[in-house]
Amino acid sequence: MDDALEKSCVLKARGNDILPFDGKSERAAAAFCRLFELARILRSKEGCPWDREQTPRSMRSALIEETFETVDAVSEGDAEHAKEELGDLFFNATLVCTMFDEYGQEGGQGFSVEDALDGVCQKLIRRHPHVFGGQKEAAVKEALHSGKDVLPLWDKIKEDVEGRKSDCVLDSVPKEYPPLLKACKYQKKASKKGFVWPDADGALCKMEEELSEVKSALSEGDASHLEEECGDFLFSAVNYVRMLGVDPVLALNGANKKFYSRFSYVQKKCEELGLSQGAENLERMKDFWNEAKAKL
Repeated sequence: MDDALEKSCVLKARGNDILPFDGKSERAAAAFCRLFELARILRSKEGCPWDREQTPRSMRSALIEETFETVDAVSEGDAEHAKEELGDLFFNATLVCTMFDEYGQEGGQGFSVEDALDGVCQKLIRRHPHVFGGQKEAAVKEALHSGKDVLPLWDKIKEDVEGRKSDCVLDSVPKEYPPLLKACKYQKKASKKGFVWPDADGALCKMEEELSEVKSALSEGDASHLEEECGDFLFSAVNYVRMLGVDPVLALNGANKKFYSRFSYVQKKCEELGLSQGAENLERMKDFWNEAKAKL
């Protein structure tokens, strides 16, 4: 990165009376330096066998797990827990970067940690001309009144400046996304190109139509067709929820947590009263479920 350009941009954004690298920045840099050095020590010959055995591919599960644990902590609103999980996420990302750094030094396909950090800094500055730009971006800044106004600007920069335009707008959605998240992202991408219901009522009608097709497929007794129609119904349900302004992934995650809490209560009550958990005690379990709803 052009260091002078970076510091100049940051200086203008923060104000002429504030240095681009102050005490808080210095402490953060020192903390990251410690984390980076720890990662290097753990990967060294004198380090930990487990850490040395890992590869970027073997770390994929850890990255996913730590990300979800971080999301849970943030959702809970527990700052201490969020601090811990974000620290774990930082470490895992740093460890993987360190591995690629090693590959590069050994003549393989890799990059340095500073390359990764410089790259994201360049991208952030490039995608925020309304923050880091000069006079020629003044008109752009005046046209931005909310976060929604910024999204088309980012898409234009991705396509026109970064050359990320592809044959299909959906190609930018990662293939390894979980199905629910992928459905949501596909729909968002398509809606930006105008392929979207004019309002939520249209999406609701489509969802009801898909449900009727599920019922029809069920009566046919064709398992393959039923699976297909169930998929269409779920996809339409995601679209309807999204058009209501609700994040389907977060909504379902909340429902999962609620179910866990209530069913745990049901199980505990059955165990306390010596009741078996089965169809023969379904009515009693429903009563406990309603108790949980009132309490939890």
